[in-house]
Amino acid sequence: MNRPASKAFDLTSILPGLHPIRHKALIRGIRAFHAVVSVTLDLNHVRMSVDTLRGLDIADTSHETSQLGSALLTHAVVIYARATHSKAVDRYQVGVTGAYHHAALKAKHEEIIRMRDKSIAHFGPGKNRWNDDRVVLLEQDKGSALTVVHHRTNLAGGVVEDLDTLLSAAIPHVLRLQKDRAGELDDALVRADQEANDLIDKHEFDVAAFYQGSAELVANFWGQAAFTQTRIAADVEALGDGSEGHF
Repeated sequence: MNRPASKAFDLTSILPGLHPIRHKALIRGIRAFHAVVSVTLDLNHVRMSVDTLRGLDIADTSHETSQLGSALLTHAVVIYARATHSKAVDRYQVGVTGAYHHAALKAKHEEIIRMRDKSIAHFGPGKNRWNDDRVVLLEQDKGSALTVVHHRTNLAGGVVEDLDTLLSAAIPHVLRLQKDRAGELDDALVRADQEANDLIDKHEFDVAAFYQGSAELVANFWGQAAFTQTRIAADVEALGDGSEGHF
């Protein structure tokens, strides 16, 4: 099936219309490819935060550095956990932790997740006194009073270095998985039946609307900058079933 190079089709939008049995491979292919690319994007965002954190002077106790460090570290930990640990209805688990072959890496990963659960997403002291509040009874000559003192850890160098080490293993791993999932989706598209192909035809992707009219982003899309893999058309006739791939 030959199509002009200036057309694109929204495979995510066809998912509700696919049959859960007849189109099982195509559904899985779309969702698995989406998941691994989405997780890779998350990990790359974590990498940017970690690289910025590594450039900060931890000895600088200024308010600005403290607030920036806190925001970046919270972002890095939460998005890392989302990509590697959290279960989501809208995104398959990818298996990022398959990159952690050594016990030391697994321990670092588990500590980051524990910190997210116990000290960042929820209130708790954690190993680095992330949140340490004390109710204090103050007695002085002029009388007694109640107060609460606070300690917050905004930036911990060891956590940043652990994240850096984990990302160095995780990102190459998910990039390899991207290639595998792209190949599986490509195979599923080649083998898709006429019903699925007709559904795809009804879901042309409006690039300009998606990018809200940004000429630069639209040009990048059509310039292949947004694509993970250039598809190579398979020999459909070799399948021997008369099916027609969607190209």
